[in-house]
Amino acid sequence: MTDTNQIAATLHHRKAAVTAFNEALATYEIAVLDHVSARIRAAFPSATHLTFVHYARSRELDLRAFWTTSPDGTQTQILDATVGVPALDLDEVADDLTHALAGLQSSAWSAVRSEPTGAGEWVLELPPQDRAARIAELARAHHRHAILLTVDFTDDSAHVLDLTSADISEFGGAIAEPIQALPHRPLWPAETEWQITALATQIRALPHLRAQHLLPIDNPEGRKAILTLPKLAIGNGMS
Repeated sequence: MTDTNQIAATLHHRKAAVTAFNEALATYEIAVLDHVSARIRAAFPSATHLTFVHYARSRELDLRAFWTTSPDGTQTQILDATVGVPALDLDEVADDLTHALAGLQSSAWSAVRSEPTGAGEWVLELPPQDRAARIAELARAHHRHAILLTVDFTDDSAHVLDLTSADISEFGGAIAEPIQALPHRPLWPAETEWQITALATQIRALPHLRAQHLLPIDNPEGRKAILTLPKLAIGNGMS
């Protein structure tokens, strides 16, 4: 093997090792996020999100409160996390989240948004038990027969490129042309886009969900992928 070939082979293996490491790290980050969410919901079944303060220099965080969101969108605080309760070890929760969010590019940041009050707090949405089903629910609230989404993971923030629908009925159906997401014609409100892409990013980080719901369409790394949604029930759609 020539020196040039050896260098090329070394670079190839190095790139493969970095990719494998990053994928394993992302899996760990989302697994920790799921573990924390399960612990919180075991103690407070109605919890939907929490607020925290994050310190950029130390990469540590302090919990502030746990919240629940009603169907009408009303948010109610169910726990002041600065006080603590016997049902949940808040120090352990804070430590676990600190580990999950330690990296600037951590996949767990996909579940986080800044608090609109500007008080320096962040909001962490607890992931649903079935991410694909939740994505389908969000997408079908605007496109009743949605069956496929094309998601671009190239940038730090994923985004949906297009959506494909199927007109399902007991007499048969047809696949419609994909609807592209355009600046002047988004597929849905910005809040829905954030929720869908956050959950899609988390699915991509978990191997068992990635294999079940994502189909790479550009290269094995899956920077662009088709996200398959759970099957539509006949007669269960909006026009």
